[in-house]
Amino acid sequence: MLGAALQPSIRLNGDVVGESKPGGFFFVDRPAGQYKAATTTEVEKTVSFSLAPGEVKYLRSSVSFGFAVGRVLLELEDPAKAKPELEALSFTGKSQPVVAKK
Repeated sequence: MLGAALQPSIRLNGDVVGESKPGGFFFVDRPAGQYKAATTTEVEKTVSFSLAPGEVKYLRSSVSFGFAVGRVLLELEDPAKAKPELEALSFTGKSQPVVAKK
């Protein structure tokens, strides 16, 4: 229950793409490039990464103790660990259009 009330926005290169919600997940589809994911409670926490064409990255958000309120940390997660854990989570994002590839 630690941090259940903390649900800050998660930004990707400055744009809000979702929220850090306990027991939830969301996804965004982005082209290859350089990215910085960030979230802010009492301090900003970030993680930077490169995305290659066709690559999938998994980020985990978790709560740690802070001075006045908890902090939400972001970290890259190993796909072999992340994929099986998705089955126990609830989708919290907005529906995104599926684009057929030709």
